[in-house]
Amino acid sequence: MKKATAASRIVFLAGLFSLVLTAVAPRASAQYSYYALNPCRVVDTRNANGVNGGPVMASASQRSFSIRGVCGVPASAKAVSLNLAVTGMNAGGYVTLWPSDQMQPVVSSINFTGSETALANGAIVGLSTNAQDLSVYDGSNSSVHIIIDVTGYFQ
Repeated sequence: MKKATAASRIVFLAGLFSLVLTAVAPRASAQYSYYALNPCRVVDTRNANGVNGGPVMASASQRSFSIRGVCGVPASAKAVSLNLAVTGMNAGGYVTLWPSDQMQPVVSSINFTGSETALANGAIVGLSTNAQDLSVYDGSNSSVHIIIDVTGYFQ
């Protein structure tokens, strides 16, 4: 009979542990399914004034944008995965995104110092049941351009 080494004991225990986890762990299920999209620009405040265009976000201002029905996001979407970019700022601050039918959260979606040319961050954000799905707040001492590209949605 061969003597068990420390390494073989670890392998045996790891295998036993994974069998126990497999037997005990419940099957995970999600309320919504994710659908990927090719990245598509839904908001760009550098563009001409419009629903999802300019003007630039003023300091300490809030604005709402339409996301559903744009760039392949269906009317039935409950949330979107997106890339949020900010540019044109000359002071530090933050930007917050949230569903427009809810209270503004006390967290930021992106922070900046004001010395950056542009900065981006990924996020998953719920959509409201209003026509204006997504609210944006500029929590800086400067105006800032908002650019949002959707990369997928949940429904």
